[in-house]
Amino acid sequence: MLFLDPWFWRFALVAVVGFWLVPKPAKLVWLIATSAFFHFHFAGPAGMAPIIALGVFTYYAGLRIARDNESRLFVVGMVMLAGALGFYKYTAFLLNGLTNAIGGIAGKESVAWLAGWENPVAPLAISFFTFEFVHYLYEVRKHGREPIRNPLHFTLFAIFFPTLASGPIKRYADFVPQLEQLENPSLARAWGGAQRVVLGLFKKICIADLTVEIIQVLDRTPTHTPHLVATLAVLQGFRIYFDFAGYSDMAIGLAEMLGLKVPENFDRPYQSTSLQDFWRRWHMSLSSWIRDYVYIPLGGNQGQRHLHILTAMALCGLWHGAAWNFVAWGAYHGLGLGLESMVRTRAPGLFGDSRGLRFARWFVCYSFVSYGWLLFFYPMSTVIQMNREAFRWLFAG
Repeated sequence: MLFLDPWFWRFALVAVVGFWLVPKPAKLVWLIATSAFFHFHFAGPAGMAPIIALGVFTYYAGLRIARDNESRLFVVGMVMLAGALGFYKYTAFLLNGLTNAIGGIAGKESVAWLAGWENPVAPLAISFFTFEFVHYLYEVRKHGREPIRNPLHFTLFAIFFPTLASGPIKRYADFVPQLEQLENPSLARAWGGAQRVVLGLFKKICIADLTVEIIQVLDRTPTHTPHLVATLAVLQGFRIYFDFAGYSDMAIGLAEMLGLKVPENFDRPYQSTSLQDFWRRWHMSLSSWIRDYVYIPLGGNQGQRHLHILTAMALCGLWHGAAWNFVAWGAYHGLGLGLESMVRTRAPGLFGDSRGLRFARWFVCYSFVSYGWLLFFYPMSTVIQMNREAFRWLFAG
């Protein structure tokens, strides 16, 4: 996590205090300059080149699409952005699948040259800035929103340093209007942002990192009993929540100290009483993006709704990493959401508001989500082994 680098906190101190001190007309330029410096430090010139190239294209494409209703340029933009993300993040994954498929038919020797392919070094935050650019072009083309005409506003939207590395994923219609009147936040708002940053550091260092150490000890246990598997599932859930929620708190807090508001990412997700409710509360900037730019364009609630859910969630899983366990995790949640939807339709009484029903739904939802973290954090072979050993232990008992 870049926010734990000592350099970052020296940089953040200068960036925030400098923002407070520079005159109002210079605040936008100051934020762009500090954000560019942040990106250069962690990515270097080679890492900055893709976001510059894609950002310049997206900015001018948005203007042209808004002016001429250019559908072909919109398609080209979507292909370019998806292609860049796929090239840097998924090439090796796709080629490995191709190698196994062709090798099984023609012999592995015939495709041995593919096996050694490695992904190029991915630019900093490509998963996040490509999603923001896709959202931007989609909103301009499909919903007729006004494009960002000020190139400085678009630049800061693209590289704003608190959210650049790991989000939250911003919506330009919410973020850019704030840039028209940049000013120092009130003392109460700045203090609230600082408290949010400290809370995020506590979540990450004191809870998430400590949980990782406990998990590493338990992972060395030779036999996976049901109790151990359940404990690992719960601990992995704590780990990812406090890790990512901690980062989000720091990003949101830093933005508040600069007088800017960015989206919330978590809303007590482990209190959810249904999977649908969970995905409204968990990584909200991503889940709403998947809903608006994958699920709804696929057809949403029309036609093969359950297939749309499954596809969207499998892609959501793949976004987290180029490995089959992430796809399995996404598909697992897609199947769960589809099953829950069918139950809700056929047995609506189970979704009543009585305390007993709410507790039962919470328990089922929490158990389902927790088990899913095993798919997220472990290779499929390890999860299969865990289940086999746990069932064997139960049977022997």
